[in-house]
Amino acid sequence: MSILGAMFSGVSGLNAQSQALGAIADNITNQNTIGYKSTQVRFQTLVTSQASLNNYAPGGVQQRPFAAVDVQGLFQSSSNATDLGISGDGFFVVNDGSTHDGSTGFRFTRAGAFNADKSGYLKNTAGVYLQGYRTNPLGQTVDSNNTSFNPDPTVFTNLETIRLNNIGGTADATEQLTFGANLPAGASITDTSNTTIQVYDSLGVAHNLQLIWTKTANNQWDLDISPPSGAASAVLTDSSGSVYASSGRIDFASAPADGDTITVNFGTGGGNQTVEFDTNGATTGGAAVIAVTFTASNATQAASNLASALHAADPAVTAKATANGGPRFATNASTSTRVDISQVLPSSSDANVKSLVFDASGTSNINQTGAGSVTLTTLDFVPTATAGVTFDGSGIPSAFNVDDIKLDLNNGAADLDIDFNFGTVGQADGLVQFDAVYNPTFIDTDGAAFGQFSGVTISEAGLVTALFENGDIRPIFKIPVATFPNPNGLGSNTGNVYNQTDFSGLFFLRTAGTGGAGTVQNSVLESSTVDIAKEFTTMITTQRAYSASAKIISTSDEMLDELMRVKR
Repeated sequence: MSILGAMFSGVSGLNAQSQALGAIADNITNQNTIGYKSTQVRFQTLVTSQASLNNYAPGGVQQRPFAAVDVQGLFQSSSNATDLGISGDGFFVVNDGSTHDGSTGFRFTRAGAFNADKSGYLKNTAGVYLQGYRTNPLGQTVDSNNTSFNPDPTVFTNLETIRLNNIGGTADATEQLTFGANLPAGASITDTSNTTIQVYDSLGVAHNLQLIWTKTANNQWDLDISPPSGAASAVLTDSSGSVYASSGRIDFASAPADGDTITVNFGTGGGNQTVEFDTNGATTGGAAVIAVTFTASNATQAASNLASALHAADPAVTAKATANGGPRFATNASTSTRVDISQVLPSSSDANVKSLVFDASGTSNINQTGAGSVTLTTLDFVPTATAGVTFDGSGIPSAFNVDDIKLDLNNGAADLDIDFNFGTVGQADGLVQFDAVYNPTFIDTDGAAFGQFSGVTISEAGLVTALFENGDIRPIFKIPVATFPNPNGLGSNTGNVYNQTDFSGLFFLRTAGTGGAGTVQNSVLESSTVDIAKEFTTMITTQRAYSASAKIISTSDEMLDELMRVKR
């Protein structure tokens, strides 16, 4: 019995050592496989129950393959921004297909050699696709309806394959303008200094915004900003939202056609009044329509007559007399085909000074057609008595009455709302007033013109940010990191991917770097955990163990042969 038991034990040894050699072979051949976890074959005894304490029944050995999935390999640098590794615990979520139903085909891997396929989907060398949550420009995860939400960490809902070729380009509207300058203390009253700053709207169109500083008294300067080309109005407000200045413009690209109209509401409660351009003095609307007579093909005359007609129809006496020293409606001093509109502060004796609304969509040859209805609000400050910025005796600003500007654009872009930063009251960190020439010291604006997509960068938190040629950046996806109670219990699949099992426990999708999940590293790859020197050493010992097991069989055979000779 013991002789046969020894032979069977030797057979189990041969099987176990051959299995160990197979694992060593896989380890050696995968020493350069990204994210590969080396497998060790561990052994355990097979014990046969003993019938007597004086006898021994050999059982042999049994092999148990073990892959240390939770052991991290060394990082190797890469020039590819979408080559990813996880520093710490966790796995990337991948799917067998580029599109899915949100519930099937999901796997887990640390093999982060991802590249875009012909459709722009990120997949690794095994052909599985990287999954992530779509984000809005604020970096918040959003669903298919672009509604922000907090992902459920125990389901794959709203995960989608990260795609890079449908990003296109982007433009960024200017929202912040920081400006510092020295306003000359020795300037005379009414002296002006100006600086033109380029800002961008939501379509990437550049607009030249001119800051005009006018000295109104000792230590006091006004700020004037007329609507730039491409805008219909400009409204300056202070930090509380009170209107400091409000102005508009109407530009004739060419002479209007006979019968074109502009509607104006002076805010008197009487409704809109129609202004009709006419070449023969006979309007189609009768007495209720304000006629603007002009000579065909004469845009200058049309602009001048429009300003005069609006001035005459204005019910506000104050507006006719005190709009910045002149009428509320006037042709521009430099451009004869432009009508400037200046809003004024209502006086106690003139209740007709109210918000003014004009709409030039009734004529196609006025540049403000695209702006639609444009509102110029009444002022909350007396223009002649309230300075845009006031300085103390040491040249340091003591008060700011201008904080924001809103531009109503006419090119289809969203209105611009720019926050000004001229410095801090009581500090020389922006506008100052000293006896020196006007000198802008710094100008800082955000916003950018249109730029094509140029690449991505991925943060440690797994936030995928698109980079554009204009310097703009935009978050587009967030990569979750899946963690398991027992990662070594995961089931292994072809392609160096794993699936959840009863031994691994349930997955939990976490933000990288939180809740025990590792951080995402870009432009790196996790090397195999195979130690080639150790594998060759183990191969030698395995070979010797295999030979020894074979020797057990041959020795048992000799002993049986000897037993058979006793019978003969």
